[in-house]
Amino acid sequence: MTHVLRAQARIVGTTRIALPGGLALAAYVILTGLAPAVLFGQHRDTHTLLEGTATVAVVTAMLLGALQTAGDLQNGMSRALLLVEPRRLRLLGAQLLVALSMGAGVGAAGALLADGTQAALGRLDLAASTLVSLGVGTTVAAGLGGLLGAAVGLLLRSAALAACVIVLWSFVLEPFISTLSYSVYIYLPAGARESLVQHVSAHHYIPPPPVGGLILAGIAAAAALAAALTFSRQDIA
Repeated sequence: MTHVLRAQARIVGTTRIALPGGLALAAYVILTGLAPAVLFGQHRDTHTLLEGTATVAVVTAMLLGALQTAGDLQNGMSRALLLVEPRRLRLLGAQLLVALSMGAGVGAAGALLADGTQAALGRLDLAASTLVSLGVGTTVAAGLGGLLGAAVGLLLRSAALAACVIVLWSFVLEPFISTLSYSVYIYLPAGARESLVQHVSAHHYIPPPPVGGLILAGIAAAAALAAALTFSRQDIA
């Protein structure tokens, strides 16, 4: 298992999507943190900015996970790895674990960068305990998002299709569902993410962070199980 993990980590480290994804996240965090203050003299609420960072971090982690697993299937890397480790579930476990770790790294980096940007502006006006809990929530949400994205990539087997599905689901369908029924929305990945980063609403019930974490973990586990059943039976071209 260890050698498969090392091989999968090397693949992720040398992939062409990891660096652009990280740079895009960094650009978003810096621009949304600095542009309103520098260009327009306006300061957005710190908690709202950190929530926005969490959203982009989770979607970035999902995309990276999906593109990695779907890309491995499309370019023959999964078949090559099966020659080294013929037990498919072990290979799948390594892919999902690496995606989980990569997502957590994306979340932690995004949270730290957002905190640093606000600190540079002198706008980091939240208590230390709140910043820590938001950072932990962002890291957990992005880690589970990476795992969920990897499962989606394995299920769809197409990097382009997986990316389209994740973007449409995250930025179109989930917001639309939230306008129809927030009581349903809180059980979706975005609703669980809002819970983890302690979103505050005067009109809707937001579950506490541990509940949101359990909801997101359950969704990711269900997707991983579906991916395991599919990956163990499908032909690897």
